[in-house]
Amino acid sequence: MRSRLVALLVMGCAAGRPVSEPRPPPAAPLRFGVDTHVHLTMAQGARPLFTGEPGSGVLTWNPRARLLNQLEATHLDAAGVKLVFGALWPPNATRPGRTALDESLDQVEALFEFARRRPRFRVVLSSDEARTAVAAGFIAVVPQLEGGEGITRVEDVDLLYAAGVRCLTLVHFVDTHLGGSAKGQLEKNVLGVRPVGGNPRGLSPLGREVVQRAMDVGLLLDLSHASEVMAEEVLAMTEARGVPVINTHTGARALMDMERNLSSPLAARVSRGGGVIGVSLYDTQVEVLTGDVLPSHQHGTCDDVVAHWLELAKAATPERVVLGSDLNSFISRARAGGQCANGLRNASDLPGLFAALEANGVPRATLDGMGDAVLELLGAVEARADPAAQARARGRRREALERAPAHFSVTW
Repeated sequence: MRSRLVALLVMGCAAGRPVSEPRPPPAAPLRFGVDTHVHLTMAQGARPLFTGEPGSGVLTWNPRARLLNQLEATHLDAAGVKLVFGALWPPNATRPGRTALDESLDQVEALFEFARRRPRFRVVLSSDEARTAVAAGFIAVVPQLEGGEGITRVEDVDLLYAAGVRCLTLVHFVDTHLGGSAKGQLEKNVLGVRPVGGNPRGLSPLGREVVQRAMDVGLLLDLSHASEVMAEEVLAMTEARGVPVINTHTGARALMDMERNLSSPLAARVSRGGGVIGVSLYDTQVEVLTGDVLPSHQHGTCDDVVAHWLELAKAATPERVVLGSDLNSFISRARAGGQCANGLRNASDLPGLFAALEANGVPRATLDGMGDAVLELLGAVEARADPAAQARARGRRREALERAPAHFSVTW
């Protein structure tokens, strides 16, 4: 295990060099692209392991590098990605006197601070704010907390909403007091061992209360990382209230059989309820283990991402499948070859991925409308919220800020 961890660290720190192959002709940017899972503040959330952020001058061109910044605002502009979910690393209570909730609130404030440092990005707290920001030429950022470890009382949901969280991933790599996570995620990520079967644990009693309160205040619920049982139980609750959900970054279980990936029946349920599914670029998550899917399929290239995208679009509907890259999240990415000449080294290669999707039957109009689908989703969640519950939660803004001191200071 030690040798594998050392190898991961070495790969993560390797900056790499630009590939020598000629770049393909520049593709026209999408009209309104989206990415439902990017880590803009990983340098703060995982300091000192991760280096760089958009605008810092640090950028990797090596698809194996995991610990270096992988995107720039100019890359998103060139791809037409105008709306992103700013994922916040699950908090750890590492400082004396600080709880996991304190750390969660701190990371939300770190995202606002990032936007102050990098004015091409604007944090938005509603679908209307997102539309306004996009129309003004900004990259709109929806705050997403990836993991509810800090929630120990249902009232904590109000504090997260007051701080600015608008999307909540209930669990991350391990089971928590909210419910069960997908089986064997750490073993897969660290040891490369693909887990078999599923985790029988679903929502806890507190988890059920948290799901209800999230719907009350208008928090979009993310099924990523949840066990199948937990995802089904969340869907049963949200469907009863007509509230759509999201899976921000996943693959198709039909092609890579592990619980972390979305099954076809669950993908169909998310789509039918008006939800959205984001496709990850993490190469070990979107491997294809069931043979060739595309003509002249080259495994380990972006052909795998295309295959997972098509499979999820078949299980759901093409209009409900979008990009959920997981860039800047310790992920390795597709090597050069297949239908993407340069692979997926960083976000500058997204136009090549979109071109490959279009070449394999995803209509350009569907890709152009990804942002519309996500704004529609956010609007539906907001419309089904309880205004009184939202007002009560907003009233705790000062308390949220007091628990999130600006202890971080980043200069590049």
